[in-house]
Amino acid sequence: MSKSNRKGLPKYESKEALEGIIQDYFKKCRREVLRDEYGSVVYQKNGEPTLVGVQPPTVAGLAFALGFLSRQDFLNYKGKFSETIARARLMLEGYAEARLYDKDGLHGAKFTLTNNFQGWADKTKEE
Repeated sequence: MSKSNRKGLPKYESKEALEGIIQDYFKKCRREVLRDEYGSVVYQKNGEPTLVGVQPPTVAGLAFALGFLSRQDFLNYKGKFSETIARARLMLEGYAEARLYDKDGLHGAKFTLTNNFQGWADKTKEE
């Protein structure tokens, strides 16, 4: 469990405790293949398996699960376990990047990548 310091940032007792919360968050967000009452996969009209899940992993969702007071505090975190937080951010970024190849997730993925991660921007060339 975490405690908060005076600035409201979470303070964890161990790296393992922090990693456990991160893994629990991603497990909760994991999508699963929908199966019928006989255990067979339920397919969509396009032939893809139907996926169900609680929610997609988000920056704000993970920040909340970890006890941060804001999404920006999570993105700016430079504390004792900054490498663990950086790996968690990379997992979120990887999820969003993968959604760029999914027409249903394209716009949301572009939004989160450009607003939450460095190096992602819609760039236009001016001549």
